[in-house]
Amino acid sequence: MSVITDAARNLDHAARGASILDALAERVGQHLAPQTPGAALEPLPLPAAMYRAEVLLTPEMNTDRQSYPLEALGPLAQAAGDLAYGAQVSPAMAGQSFLAAAALLAQSRANVRTIDGGVRPLSLYCLTVARSGDGKDMADRVALRAIHAFQRDVGQAWQREMEAYEAACAERGKHAPKSAAPPQAPYRLAGDITIEGLRRSYAEGVAGQGVFSTEAGVMLAGHAMSQDHRTKTAASLCGLWDRGNLSVIRGGGGRFERYGVRLSVHLLAQPEALGNTLADESLSGIGFWPRFLLAWPEELAPRVFRPWLPDASPAVVGYLARCTELLRDPMPDHCDDLPVIELSADARQELAAFFELMEHEARRGELRPVRPFALRATEQACRIAGVMATWANEPMIDCDTAQNAIRLVRSSLENWQTALRDKADPVSDRALTLYRWLAPRGEPMPIREIPRLGPASIRSASRRDTALERLVEAGLVAVSAGRVRALGVNHATAQPPRANAANPAKTRVETGLATPANACETLRMTERDDGGFTDIRSHSQAFAMAGTRMDASDSQDSQHSQGGSPPTVIALHDDKVAL
Repeated sequence: MSVITDAARNLDHAARGASILDALAERVGQHLAPQTPGAALEPLPLPAAMYRAEVLLTPEMNTDRQSYPLEALGPLAQAAGDLAYGAQVSPAMAGQSFLAAAALLAQSRANVRTIDGGVRPLSLYCLTVARSGDGKDMADRVALRAIHAFQRDVGQAWQREMEAYEAACAERGKHAPKSAAPPQAPYRLAGDITIEGLRRSYAEGVAGQGVFSTEAGVMLAGHAMSQDHRTKTAASLCGLWDRGNLSVIRGGGGRFERYGVRLSVHLLAQPEALGNTLADESLSGIGFWPRFLLAWPEELAPRVFRPWLPDASPAVVGYLARCTELLRDPMPDHCDDLPVIELSADARQELAAFFELMEHEARRGELRPVRPFALRATEQACRIAGVMATWANEPMIDCDTAQNAIRLVRSSLENWQTALRDKADPVSDRALTLYRWLAPRGEPMPIREIPRLGPASIRSASRRDTALERLVEAGLVAVSAGRVRALGVNHATAQPPRANAANPAKTRVETGLATPANACETLRMTERDDGGFTDIRSHSQAFAMAGTRMDASDSQDSQHSQGGSPPTVIALHDDKVAL
């Protein structure tokens, strides 16, 4: 009886909690709804106001896309489907996680013959974009579970071998010649890299490695992808994808050469963590992003409570057993002489037809906006087909496997088309950047000072003007008498931080009271290393709390903050503003 009573009590709590959440969602939705022309924004605390501006200015991903072809994963399809259903993650995320993990293991077992007769690695680069809480860590954890367990065990054994090796060297004397090379590092996975670190990892470690990260923003916003190192990192990773060779000469560091290495990559990131890398034309121009298979699943529907363990799925258990089997095979010194997965006659014909279609569409048809991606689509399909054949222990790619690989590549191309189309208009990003800079300032800012003091991306009159026009359209700023002021921010609710004697500039930024004299210093403090700004979504808790206080906002303060309906900008220039 007590169990039934407890269950009833839990259901009652759940019902009341659901009603509270529904009411909160309704209030939040009212404040985030698209603004009608002339409508005044209710002032919100700064984090919530920033979040609202991001919703109003960020274009939504096109939802007119085909669903992820999960069944096209062949021998990986059932395990990925069980993960998607059991863990309640998107099929695209489950599919990408299993496919990338399979490529990590297959790349050191075989190569693949492409339709031009060449032999290519089975390495794959994958990018999956999803919101926080959509299960990136869960999908990656299941897909890599056997690999992490293997790496932990062999890593401990290698540490003991290194200790013995170093002790033996010390016993012989510091200047005595070494009788043997140090034991090879067995690690296959890393979550973040620099190119110099990756070269050293190949110099000291195994030929087949991978970069897998559920927080890819660490890499995309880190040293390797900073503005000064982005091209070098991208070009080096492109070379590894193409040839699997490393050749470097450094002054004072000698020459490093290694052939037949393999690298597979899976980056799982939130949309905000991509920063400006996705729209960076130089990265697409040198072929960095065109080598990535992209999955950008739609946001998940509300989930239900459903306990699930991977070991409850026979397909997932079988997948993990296959991982362990492949991990037990000795790692080759190099991967250039591995067995070659061949194409059957039917598979070659299927892929040849796909090649001609991609050539036409990329050069004359609808895929011209993603031309570099479409021109690599056939090789991507050959690699995917090779991974699935290796996983199934098949020496040849049949027609069905080729068709499945083509479907997966088509899905990636569709996602790239949508992602780049949404990124093609930079005005929204610039407008959001300008609002983030203006919002902490309670006083109007002279428009002519923005190119001198504002963020680098809008330090031209034309970019400033188009960004301001977009902000006015969204009702996020008011422009008058040559000055602009951010709307929708309740500065009265801001809690000033304690003074920071060690960093007075940081204190000025946190309070939002930086003056034009220190505006450049302020900009440096508010910008992240990747050129972006503080992640507003990290304030989700503050935003939720703000939502519960929205109805209690003081109407008189709201009228004072808004100053009436925002005017419409007709033209913006350095010397005059037409309203």
